[in-house]
Amino acid sequence: MTSKNSFLPILAALAAASAPLGAQPVPPVALAPLRVTADLWESPLVRIPASVSVFSGPALDGGAGRHFGDLVDGIPNFTWSGGTSRPRYFQIRGVGENSQYEGETPDSTVRFLIDDLDFTGLGTVGATFDLEQTEVLRGPQAGAFGANAAGGVVRLVTAAPTPFWTGQVEATAGGDGLRAGGFALGGPLDRARPDRLMARLALYRSSADGFRRNVTLGADTNARDELSARLRVTLNPAPAWRWEAALLYAEADNGYDEFALDNNGRRTFSNRPGRDEQQSLAGSLRGTFTGWPELRLTSITAANGTKSRYSYDDDWTAASYDGFSDLRRERDGASQELRLDSAAARAAAGPVDRWTLGLFAARTDEATRYTNEDPSNLRGLVTDYAARNVAAYGQAAHDFSPRTRLTAGLRWESLDVTGAGTRTRFRKSRGTFDPVVSFAPRFDDTLVGGKLALEHLLTERHLGFVSLTRGYKGGGVNVDARINPPADPLVYGTETLWNWEAGLRGHWHDGRVTGEVTAFLLERRAAQVRDSAGFGGNYRFFTANANRARVSGLEAAGTWTFARDWSLHGSLGLMDSELAPFTLGNGNRGGGRRLANTPPRGHTLALRYRPAAGFFAQAEWVSRAEQFDSNNQDEARRAFDVLHASAGYRQGPWTLTVWARNLTDRVYDKRVFFFGNEDPDYVPTRYTTRADPRQVGVTLARRF
Repeated sequence: MTSKNSFLPILAALAAASAPLGAQPVPPVALAPLRVTADLWESPLVRIPASVSVFSGPALDGGAGRHFGDLVDGIPNFTWSGGTSRPRYFQIRGVGENSQYEGETPDSTVRFLIDDLDFTGLGTVGATFDLEQTEVLRGPQAGAFGANAAGGVVRLVTAAPTPFWTGQVEATAGGDGLRAGGFALGGPLDRARPDRLMARLALYRSSADGFRRNVTLGADTNARDELSARLRVTLNPAPAWRWEAALLYAEADNGYDEFALDNNGRRTFSNRPGRDEQQSLAGSLRGTFTGWPELRLTSITAANGTKSRYSYDDDWTAASYDGFSDLRRERDGASQELRLDSAAARAAAGPVDRWTLGLFAARTDEATRYTNEDPSNLRGLVTDYAARNVAAYGQAAHDFSPRTRLTAGLRWESLDVTGAGTRTRFRKSRGTFDPVVSFAPRFDDTLVGGKLALEHLLTERHLGFVSLTRGYKGGGVNVDARINPPADPLVYGTETLWNWEAGLRGHWHDGRVTGEVTAFLLERRAAQVRDSAGFGGNYRFFTANANRARVSGLEAAGTWTFARDWSLHGSLGLMDSELAPFTLGNGNRGGGRRLANTPPRGHTLALRYRPAAGFFAQAEWVSRAEQFDSNNQDEARRAFDVLHASAGYRQGPWTLTVWARNLTDRVYDKRVFFFGNEDPDYVPTRYTTRADPRQVGVTLARRF
C-alpha cells in the first residue's frame, strides 16, 4: 500500500509555482450558473437541498478523462465494480449491485441517464465528449425515480442545439495504442427563424489495446473499440409548445481478458478469451406546453434496445479444465411520463407556492441465452424477465418566508415482475441430456416513498438544509434455474431505506471560496444481498433479503481561488457502515462487518492553473481506503492513491493538451474475487484484476 502522503510534495511544488502571483489582488469570482437537472425540480446548484456533484463541460475538457469511468473515483462515496471492459455497475453509499452474471436480473438501484435516455447497468456508453455537464445525486430519489433510484442518480447532460452554429473537433493519441476522435456540429435548420428548428450531431470513436497481453495467443485480447453517435433536435413550432427529441446509437466491440491465476496484472494466458460487446439504440421525445395560465404540461417518452455479449475463459489458461462461458442478452425498455407543474414559483395555489403532479409507466424486458462448455459438458441457461412499473407522484413546497421553504413529496408505485428460467445439461461422454429444470416465479408489490426537506437561506450566499427521505428498492424474482428452492429463494422482498441528511452550501470572500458539506444517516431494512455458490465455472446466483444495514457518513467538496487563474479543488467522502449478521435459508451466513462498497475514506485534491488563454495545467490526487467487493466473502480491494495530470496551451479556438492518468504507475485493484478456480483441488484463493496502469496521451481540439 502506498503512503497517503506520497503525492503531497508534488502538489506542494506545483502550488509553490504560484507564489509570485499570491501578492497580486484576486478579483471577485463570477460563479458559473450551474443548474441541476436530474432532480424532480430543476434548480440552481447553489439552491438545491441535496448532496450532489456536478462536473461542468470546461472542467471535463481540461483533464485526463474521456469517459464517465474516468471520473468515478473522484466522486464522494461513489464506487464501482470491475469485471467488465468499462465501469457500468455503480454504488452510492453502498447501495447498488456489482454484477449481472447469468441468472442475475437487471438492477436499477443507481439510475444512469444520458439526457432522458435510461442506460442503467449499461454504463459502457458513457463517453464525455460534447457534454454540457455530468450530475450525480446521492441518496434515495424517491420522488423523481422511485424504485429505479434507491441509491441515487447519474445524469450526463449532452450539449443542446443552439440558434447559432457551433461545433468542435477533437483527436487523441496515447499509450496502449489509444486512438480517438470526435466531431460535433449544431445550429439552426430554419434560417428565417433560427430558434424554431435546431439540431446538434455528435460522433465519437475510441480504440485501445486494453493494457493486457495474451501470452498464449500472442495478441491484445482485452482491446476496446467504441463508437457513439448522438442527435438532438429542438422544435419550437408555436409560442406555447417546445419539442425536444434525442437519438443515440452506441456500439462497444470490446474484448474481456483480464484475470490470471498468478494475479500478475499485465499478462493473461487464456486460450479462449472473452468479449464484452454492447450495441444500443435509444430515443426520447420531450414535449412542453405552456399555453395554460399558471400551468406547464410535460410529456417524456423514451425507448431503448440493447444487445450484448459477455463471455470469458473460465479457467484463465490453456492448461486447466478448459471451460468457457458465453452470455448473450437482449434488453428492451420503454417509459412514458406526464407531468403537470405550477408555472409560478410563489403563491401557486394558496399556501402551496410550487407544486408538481405526475404519472409514470415503464416496462423492461430482458431475455438471455447462456452456455457453459468444458470437455465433458455443455450446460445451458435460458431466462426471461419482465418488469412493469406504474407510479403516481406529487411534490409541493410552502415558503414560510423568502428565505425558508418546506418541500414535501410522495410517490405511490405498483411493481409487477415475472420471470422464467430453464436449465439444461448435455453430457458429452454419454451423449445424453439431464432432466430439464424450469422455474417461473412472479413478484408484485405496492411501494410508497416520499421526502420532507426544509431549506433556509442563512444569508444571501449560504444555504442550509435538512431532509428525511423514505426510499425503496423493489423486490423481484430469481430466474437462475440452477438454484435449489426452497433453500434458495425464488423471490425476494422489497427493501426500504430511510435517509436523513443535513447540509450547508455557499460561497465566501466574493466567490473565491465555494463549498458544500452534507452529513447523512442511511438505514436499510430487509437489505437485499446478492449471493452465489459454486466453484470453477459452475456457479448459481440469486438475491435474498438479509436483516438491517446502516451507513452514516459525510460528503464535502470545495474550491479556493487563491490567486488569479489559480484554484485548489477538493472533495471528501467518509462512510461508516454495518451489515447486521444474517443466515439465509440455504445456511449461508454473512454480515457482522462493513457493507460491501463502503470504503471508510476517499478524497481528491486538485491544483489548477487556467487562464483564459495560453498555458494551463492541473494535477489531481485521488485516494480511496480499502473496500469489500462482496457481502459474502471477506477479501477487500486494497487502499490506493493515484495522480492524474495535464498541461497544455490554448490559443483562440485551438487547445492542445498533454495528459497522464496514473502518472506514477501505481498498482491497485479494481475487482477482487475469492473462490476456487485451479484444478485439481479448487482451493479458495484471492484473485484480483488490476486497474489501468500509467497512460500518457495528447489531445488536439478546436471549437468553432
